[in-house]
Amino acid sequence: MEHVIAILITLLIIGAFVGGWLHAMAIAVDIFFQSLIWDAPIGVTISSRAGLAARNGKPFGAKCINFIMFNKNHCEESIAEDIRRAQEALTFLTK
Repeated sequence: MEHVIAILITLLIIGAFVGGWLHAMAIAVDIFFQSLIWDAPIGVTISSRAGLAARNGKPFGAKCINFIMFNKNHCEESIAEDIRRAQEALTFLTK
């Protein structure tokens, strides 16, 4: 089981750096695990949750994720991307 989790985390990180379908798969896996762990609204990524926690005085998770992603603004950018993706879905659903 640990190997499966390690592989999924590795694919998640690689997918975040690569565009196209691998990036979409990384977001899907991220949102799936986020949903399992926190039972929160679907569409919010782990990075966004960490960014929101950092905004509320709990920066540890965001610092770790930002370090792993080699981007000091990754979690804040993830919040903006989750909002953009949600707005795009709303536009599609309200046509």
